[in-house]
Amino acid sequence: MINPQNPPLLLSPMDLLRTTQSLPPSQQGPRPLALHLMTLLYVWLSLPTAWRSLNNTLPNLTNDWLKPDHVKTPALVKLIELQNKIDPARSDQFFQALLAEATQRIYRFTAGVNTYHQYPQRRSVTPMPVIWRSGTTEVRDYNPDHPKAPVILVIPSLINRFDILDLAQDLSFLRWLVARGYRPLVVDWNEPGILETSFTTRHYLTERLIPFLDWIVLQTHAPVHILGYCMGGLLAVALAALQPRFTQTLICLATPWDFHQPDPMIGQEFIVLAEQLEPILKDENVLSVDLIQTLFSVLQPFNVITKFSSFTSKDMASPDAQRFVVIEDWLNDGVPLTSGVTRECILEWYGKNVTGRNKWHIMGQPIDPHMISIPSYIVVPERDQIVPPASALALARALPHATLHEPMMGHIGLMASKRAPDQVWAPLGQWLSEHS
Repeated sequence: MINPQNPPLLLSPMDLLRTTQSLPPSQQGPRPLALHLMTLLYVWLSLPTAWRSLNNTLPNLTNDWLKPDHVKTPALVKLIELQNKIDPARSDQFFQALLAEATQRIYRFTAGVNTYHQYPQRRSVTPMPVIWRSGTTEVRDYNPDHPKAPVILVIPSLINRFDILDLAQDLSFLRWLVARGYRPLVVDWNEPGILETSFTTRHYLTERLIPFLDWIVLQTHAPVHILGYCMGGLLAVALAALQPRFTQTLICLATPWDFHQPDPMIGQEFIVLAEQLEPILKDENVLSVDLIQTLFSVLQPFNVITKFSSFTSKDMASPDAQRFVVIEDWLNDGVPLTSGVTRECILEWYGKNVTGRNKWHIMGQPIDPHMISIPSYIVVPERDQIVPPASALALARALPHATLHEPMMGHIGLMASKRAPDQVWAPLGQWLSEHS
């Protein structure tokens, strides 16, 4: 175990990149590491340079300030206040202090990443058997000893592995369901193979989810509970709409629906993004993991820098540090997204908001939650920074028999937080017991 009393090894950004190349893909994070290092260097090393440039222009700003007809903007006011606080004779000392702080913050981040790379304990759980396979898609049975237990078909996102649902033996949503008498069957999408590279969401439904649902209902002679997490929730809604006879309840966790909430203007931005990505999608057939992670980092460019800079302050023997590592491994061990699904996500969902406008069709049938008559349970985390709560709440309002739960946590916290079993899983388990 890493000793938290020993200072972490300080590596330059280039040395960190070189040492990372020998690691497994799931541990090369935060991916893409080069992008995060460039962001870090640009932000912190530009500050001392910007200060020197600003220091040279402040006298001119002061002269402008003294002119009676000069417009005193808020930015100019703050600059003049800053100038008055710093003794001109000590300007070089301020520059040196700023440079030292910037350097310290750069090394704090590289130390955090290096500590994460060297962490000796990774995810270790008992793999569960595969009971169905088509192409690269598999379905794993988390309660094979009780084939007559109520089935919950669990559908994760297409861009992340299902590991977040089974992080550790003692922090596993799937094993928690087993302990309460259910039979979770989780879809393990894996990377798109030869058969899947041309897939859209329609194919994932008609050639993967619907055939498996038909198969499992034939085996059990009973309808199943369908549970979707994030993007998997969209597929769960579509499956429930297309196969109502085989669906007992619908459960959606942090699932976006109205993609133009809370900002209606976001659609135009994603239409432009779709045009920019099109040359890549034509050439590659898939959107790579690193490019997917790049798009997420654009939404929160300093999130990765902040959390890794503070990682070394944790007790490395604590469950909190171990949880950090397995979550980061999961985030960095994503799978590519087919070009067809990428176009749908960016252009149809985010760009045109086909789901929120009830314009999403599969095999000519509208996927309209207003027409889903089975009981549904919708979890909308109030601190979700990936799926805006307003987007997910639209689904709860559209479903006619929905129970809404809004826990005070984030998107990943639904599965990975130490509060999740009490605040998310237990209320869901109570609801399930009333509808099984």
